[in-house]
Amino acid sequence: MTGIFLPYVHGDYDNFAVGLSYIFQFGSFASLLLVPTGLVWLILNISNGRNKQTAKYPLYFRRTALVIAMIIVLAAGLGAFASNNRFSAIAILGIGIFLFIIRKKMNFQAVPNHIMPYYFVVIPLTVLSIRITLLEKVKDNTTEFAIKQCGQLIQDIEAYKRANGHYPISLLSTIEDYKPLISGIPRFHYELKGNAYNIYFEQISTMLGTEEIVMYNKLDEQEMTVHNQDLLRIPYNNIFHGHHKVVQLPNQHWKIFYFD
Repeated sequence: MTGIFLPYVHGDYDNFAVGLSYIFQFGSFASLLLVPTGLVWLILNISNGRNKQTAKYPLYFRRTALVIAMIIVLAAGLGAFASNNRFSAIAILGIGIFLFIIRKKMNFQAVPNHIMPYYFVVIPLTVLSIRITLLEKVKDNTTEFAIKQCGQLIQDIEAYKRANGHYPISLLSTIEDYKPLISGIPRFHYELKGNAYNIYFEQISTMLGTEEIVMYNKLDEQEMTVHNQDLLRIPYNNIFHGHHKVVQLPNQHWKIFYFD
């Protein structure tokens, strides 16, 4: 659970936190495969009258759990790859292969046969229930916090306009002084646009595989495009921008663009 919620913690940006969240989320969804296995195991224990017996795992359950473990490892590796942590993906797959090879040499103490099926059922359902119930609320709170953090940047841009008669051409820099202070949000981006400007940040979406761009424009003329080459090769009015949904936030002049 800690790994899933890491990108929404207040603090400096941490790319590793983003990768961990994707790894654990993909793995937790794959772990749902353990639930029917645990339910069947529990039913058999009760029907056979052995629900209090301490014994080795039944062979067919061990084999089933092994296959599911491999699927969870693959899902975790996919999560690392989806978050652009390719080295982590390789490491996860490598560790998974290594453990699979030496599994027969690893000695685990026998877990009570009447307890293990509860692990299979309760833990995945608990993790996913908390994730589904709370993650969207936590993300909305971090969005609100990041927007508030952007307030000083907007004030300074407007002060620059009053002092110089125009908005700054660029804020390109190696060090970001106006920080979102969310571990999953790298920085604010600025671009001059017409008679105003866009400020945006990318946040971690609760919908896996989706990018969320949160953008400010005082004239509500913000727009985001998938391919920058389209901006150079295609007339602007003919560009297919690629977002499948745009949501107006309660905060004035702020929108969220959703990209697959």
